[in-house]
Amino acid sequence: MIVNAHQLTGWIPIRVYWKERRPLVDWCWLGARRFTEPFFDHTIDACLRLPFSNLVRPQTPIELLRERHAIKPGLEPRGFIFHMSRCGSTLVSQMLAALSNNVVISEAGSIDSVLRSKFRQPPLTDEQRADWLRWMVSALAQRRGGDEEHLFIKFDSWGVLDFPLIRRVFPGVPWIFLYRNPIEVLVSQLGRRGAHMVPGGIEPELFGMSLDEVFKMLPEEYCARVLARICEAALQHHQSCAGLMINYDQLPEAAWTQVADFFGVELSEGDVEAFRRVAKRDAKNPSVGFESDSQAKQNKAADAVREASARWLEPVHEQLEAARLGSPAT
Repeated sequence: MIVNAHQLTGWIPIRVYWKERRPLVDWCWLGARRFTEPFFDHTIDACLRLPFSNLVRPQTPIELLRERHAIKPGLEPRGFIFHMSRCGSTLVSQMLAALSNNVVISEAGSIDSVLRSKFRQPPLTDEQRADWLRWMVSALAQRRGGDEEHLFIKFDSWGVLDFPLIRRVFPGVPWIFLYRNPIEVLVSQLGRRGAHMVPGGIEPELFGMSLDEVFKMLPEEYCARVLARICEAALQHHQSCAGLMINYDQLPEAAWTQVADFFGVELSEGDVEAFRRVAKRDAKNPSVGFESDSQAKQNKAADAVREASARWLEPVHEQLEAARLGSPAT
């Protein structure tokens, strides 16, 4: 059992949970394993299949993260990835993870737990959440192989709604926002919904709605309004703190040109070739090759999907395109 912060080397915080209104952290043994799977949870699931990691599961007060941060702070973030969802963000994070000098944290549940802790503990202040976020990122950002230089974090799609808090903790970190044709995103989400696409799966207040309200909506409307709120938040924060807007159609080339330049990362020819190899595989299932599904999604879109997209998403999509091109929205 871990009793002090000096014993945390090789362990990773995977979850924040509450016991008797007190926040605790669940830890998993990671050792020197890098985060190379498409998502943080994929790596953790693989670790938990090992007998030791499954049997030895220390839990500590969240304050132990502060001690760990003071003893051994992790890498400072080099870039943040925000996204609409189902729009190529996993591809970008997988490209970055292909380079051994990068630590890439992709949609870590432990980060999301901290950001959404305001719903678990209403009296929790932004200052407390800011401290927890700083400590949590520090614990996740430890070097695993020893030669890592850069840290990149891909947030859950709703993470952009907490941009002011993230910016407060990590001022000056460049950020990108990826988006895609809204009909194609809607078709994907309605076919296999993420947590935020299920009414009540994520606190509806985060999206400016009430629980009673969301259960009265048709699926197409709810999904479209959630996606619109995410995109609107990205546009709002882009006005005061410019990020890089990336349209799905610009991928994969934009990853080794615009994104790398924006994050201030120099890529060798070998690095670019590694990016290209990743782009040939399905980002969420690297065991199979990539095949474009844009036209198939367009063909599959029902009238209700097109109507929801036209009402809730197409106007904000046009504004994203205007922001990307550097022209005023009309």
